[in-house]
Amino acid sequence: MDLKPKMIIAGGTGFFGHHLVEFFKNRYNITVFTRTATHSKNGVNYQYWDATTKGDWIGILEGAEVLINLTGKSINCRFTEENKKQLLSSRVNSTKVLAEVIALLNNPPKIWINASAGAMYKTGSVSNTEQDKAFNDDFLAKMSLAWEEAFFEQNLPETTRVAMRISLILGSDGGVFPVWKKITSMLLGGKAGKGDQMISWIHIDDAIKAVEFMMEHKMEGVVNFSTHHPIANKNLMKELRKQINVPFGLPAPEFGIKVGSYFLQTEPSLLLNSVNFIPERLIKEGFKFKFPSINKAFEDLV
Repeated sequence: MDLKPKMIIAGGTGFFGHHLVEFFKNRYNITVFTRTATHSKNGVNYQYWDATTKGDWIGILEGAEVLINLTGKSINCRFTEENKKQLLSSRVNSTKVLAEVIALLNNPPKIWINASAGAMYKTGSVSNTEQDKAFNDDFLAKMSLAWEEAFFEQNLPETTRVAMRISLILGSDGGVFPVWKKITSMLLGGKAGKGDQMISWIHIDDAIKAVEFMMEHKMEGVVNFSTHHPIANKNLMKELRKQINVPFGLPAPEFGIKVGSYFLQTEPSLLLNSVNFIPERLIKEGFKFKFPSINKAFEDLV
């Protein structure tokens, strides 16, 4: 009989979810909610769900210690009307159905950590914290706020909830870093546009430990999920060129990025817009970053 506490990771087959599974699977009985067929692999259960309607997965949540929800269509796409509809619905609907089910359970999850995004903040010369309430009026901001509204709207008194406003998560085996490394090695790793747009980020190892920290400290509410050292795009690319011994990188003008994004079917704003926030709450609670600066992170990833 498996006496380990239960952890459910919805949408846990992506880059971040995979790392969470590997980190926690020896301590927890993990079930990943996924759109693939129900099966088990390497000691982890994979349960089919459509992320919209109630199904066979409901009973699995009963008595769970932790629920982590990372469900959502990849943001790396063109922001067409159809894609925007899917980006929003995949996040809001999955969160709503989880909340509806938890409200019905006799023994609901003790902790629910839900993904969100820090792209909502208006950017300026000072980094945003969780206290700031000045938000952008673009699609990403509206989507993120609707996501959090769906997360917090139900009254779930027995479940501690945390919304992770996630920055760029840097890892050598997924996400954006392998792309940066590849284009830099091809001498294309110069600044993007003006290069002064700010980037908030976190190393994958710190991201995983921050999840563990939030669980152990029973944090709740909104938590910015980044390091406390955002960096300008031009400085980030300069540091990466230094780390992989590439002498220069051709800059990418804004017009070229917009044209290239069209052919790559991605959104230029993902590269050109500033995202500038810091994890004030994690720092105040005493979380220590293993990789607080971009040079330390790149030294490890390279």
